[in-house]
Order: sequence, then structure tokens, then C-alpha cells
Amino acid sequence: MRGVTIDSDVPVAPWRQLAAILRDRITSGELTGRMPSERTLTQEYGLAHGTVRKAIALLRDEGLVETVAGLGTYVIERRPQKS
Repeated sequence: MRGVTIDSDVPVAPWRQLAAILRDRITSGELTGRMPSERTLTQEYGLAHGTVRKAIALLRDEGLVETVAGLGTYVIERRPQKS
């Protein structure tokens, strides 16, 4: 998924675009464990810190990540559902 960028010419807010990119990386299994820091994501995608925070907050609301104060944000491990 690397090389995916935020497109300022589309009517989707940058924080929603970033959340979609990170969601795809999580669901594909590319992103596991500890997520890159907010500072890293800010630099990697050329976004403001508040924009990155909003994207992470959305993923947290969706139950994909959890943030541990002082330690960072982690992808929540998904276990296969039993049928």
C-alpha cells in the first residue's frame, strides 16, 4: 500500500482518506501490532497533526485500533469467528 497519497482534489476530507488508507492496511494484514507514530504519519502523508489524530480517532471508534496513553496506538488483533 505504500505510495498511496492523499488527494486534495477529491471531495473526501483528508482525515477520511487517511483513515481509509490505514483501514486497508490493517484489514490486509500489512499493518499489525504498533501503528506508526502520529509524527511519522504526519510526515509520511504530508498532513497536519490534527488531521492524523482525527483519522486515528475514527479507526478507534470503528474498533480497529486502541491507544494506550504514553505507549502508542495498536491494531486490535482480529480472531476468526467460529461458525
